[in-house]
Amino acid sequence: MNHLQNKPEHPIHPKIFDFSVDGTRCHTEYQFLTGAQIKRMAGVPVEYELFLVIPGYQDELIDDNKTVNLARPGIERFESRKPGHQVIIFINTSPKPYDRPVITYAEVVLLFGGDPNNPQKGYSISYSEGPKENRRGILAPGQQVFVKHKMRFNVDETSRS
Repeated sequence: MNHLQNKPEHPIHPKIFDFSVDGTRCHTEYQFLTGAQIKRMAGVPVEYELFLVIPGYQDELIDDNKTVNLARPGIERFESRKPGHQVIIFINTSPKPYDRPVITYAEVVLLFGGDPNNPQKGYSISYSEGPKENRRGILAPGQQVFVKHKMRFNVDETSRS
């Protein structure tokens, strides 16, 4: 408080908090914003879902009334998604919408365009950029892995003799 003028003191340069939504940089002088405020500032449709992107972990859904602290180290990255299209995964560089938390070997083969039940064909599947539970590895028949937005699967078709 400035006792001479009886007014609250304001810093000459208030702290600015940076964040991005869908690759667009945004700025605010408020440390705490709700999901609805972030969507409004970034021009995201109200019916879309907002996710906090956490590298190496599952993206966190930010509800409209959830408060986010923008003062954490680094610039917070958010992505908006249409409801029902939880994540996009890549099968040999082709983006595919996927809406469940885990994916099976057979589901990856089907998304690739193959037939997991064809005894004449086999598939070698590797994955990368997964969540902390399974960041990278090999997916074998009968197995499943947790899925993360922008997770990558590489599928090679092989012949069985």
